[in-house]
Amino acid sequence: MQLCLPLCNPGGVQASGRRWHARLMLLVVLGLCLTWQTALMAQQVDKGGTVIWAVHESMPHFDIHKEGSYILAQPVNPLYNGLLTFDVYNNENIVGDLAERWEVTPDGKQITLMLRQGVKFHDGADFTCADAKYSVEKMTDINRSSVTLVAILGSALTSATCSDGATLVLVLKQPSAAILPLLADSHAVMMKDGIAERVDRKDPKFLVGTGPFKYKSHTPGVDFQAERNPNYWKPGIPRLDGYQAVVMSDLTKIFASFRARQLTMTGIGRHLEKPEADILKKEHPEAVVALGPRAGWDSFVMHHGKPPFNDPRVRKAVALATDREKMIEIAAEGWGVPGGFIGPHTPYGLQPEEFKKYPQYGDDMAKRQAEAKRLLAEAGHAKGLDVDLVLRRGPLYERGALSRQDDLKKVGINIKITLLDTAGYRDRTEKGEFQAYTVLSAVTIDDPDNYYARLVCNSTLNLGKYCNPEFDKLFQEQSQTFDVQKRAEITRKMEHILLKDIPDDRGFYWKSAMAYWNRVKQWPPIQGTTVFNYGKFEQVWCQGGKCM
Repeated sequence: MQLCLPLCNPGGVQASGRRWHARLMLLVVLGLCLTWQTALMAQQVDKGGTVIWAVHESMPHFDIHKEGSYILAQPVNPLYNGLLTFDVYNNENIVGDLAERWEVTPDGKQITLMLRQGVKFHDGADFTCADAKYSVEKMTDINRSSVTLVAILGSALTSATCSDGATLVLVLKQPSAAILPLLADSHAVMMKDGIAERVDRKDPKFLVGTGPFKYKSHTPGVDFQAERNPNYWKPGIPRLDGYQAVVMSDLTKIFASFRARQLTMTGIGRHLEKPEADILKKEHPEAVVALGPRAGWDSFVMHHGKPPFNDPRVRKAVALATDREKMIEIAAEGWGVPGGFIGPHTPYGLQPEEFKKYPQYGDDMAKRQAEAKRLLAEAGHAKGLDVDLVLRRGPLYERGALSRQDDLKKVGINIKITLLDTAGYRDRTEKGEFQAYTVLSAVTIDDPDNYYARLVCNSTLNLGKYCNPEFDKLFQEQSQTFDVQKRAEITRKMEHILLKDIPDDRGFYWKSAMAYWNRVKQWPPIQGTTVFNYGKFEQVWCQGGKCM
């Protein structure tokens, strides 16, 4: 059963308290584990090879707790483990990682995690509860971690204590359906006790984890490389020699490099467009095209504390003027779907026909544009208005912004774009130094808390300063509701509030698309958060030890 343990943890599945860890019988789980193990043993698994893929920008530093973007998470996550992790073949299932098992009290206010013993960091030090306690507490500190981790974990956690060297006890302020998924997130990794205070986050010495790979080299603006950890605590894993994330900002260059077999993958859940996929299907049958839902969306975030977007009429005019179907074609070449404020691939959103009740989703663009102009005139902008837009650099982001810029110009809103790299964009938006910004927003876990926390009145994620006490009340209610169907009833009420208030304008939800060569085996199917949660390459191997 050793090979099965990383993916199937019956104790953890039983104790975790949500759909993926409630109502599953132990025998069913064991049966699935045995089936998976038998299938794996029946096929030849080769060792060796290096997976190479593209990221569009160099990482700003090495602290995965602090930087939420994929440009850091993808290359750095395989150096670490979390307490929990997602089953990459079915991310509705949460399984143990550095926690062998866990227990939740009946009132949902305490989680006890029993930690694996004998696990070592890359420098040979033992992983203990002190490291886990430090990491959890770091993730609640806005000065040391991202706004996403702090908004969810920080708002729920009362204390983290060690009852002994291998048992971590988390006490919560209230039950939280999002805590276990958050602990399984690719960013919620376990670091050495005190590492952030001893080592600068831009120093490679910061990268000391327990994961299947360890740091090899980093050349800013060029690449990040990691190599197999020969002392990894999971026997026989990893199979790869290592991996390399190459910085390429041009999608055309990425595709050309892939066809020339300079890349194993276009990207992880990224960097493939529909025309390119069509070319691969015709000319490269040995290339695998993977397509699936993505927990990422285009949004036009408006600052509610500043003119002109403190006026709901102006926000509504933006939503009316935005042609979502056109944006999907321009920005994603058809690989996108309209949606509301939570991913349409989740069980928590509205049905497509329900959006038609709202004017901003109407089919008659001329009618919508006329109403947008009327609202702007009523708000005192009959002659139009100028808006400064902060935009993160990147082809996927820029095309959507240009489409919306064209739409808004037709009703008298003139958008001036300020293009910034990830660090500059994040600095401006988190300081509130904007009238509006747009970006491909994404969540790292498909949980309502992660989607909606950015719209709660006092949340650290709420950069647009939207505030509706009725919405906040429903947010707290759904956050403490573990039954999926009952939780969805609440989130749909929240959707209707947001569609009326228009805290920001949602353009569309992207689809994740990537290509890889068929020598790569056991790559997981694309799911909503594959861009972040892809399994640390633990399960991946390459035929004959060659990945291209």
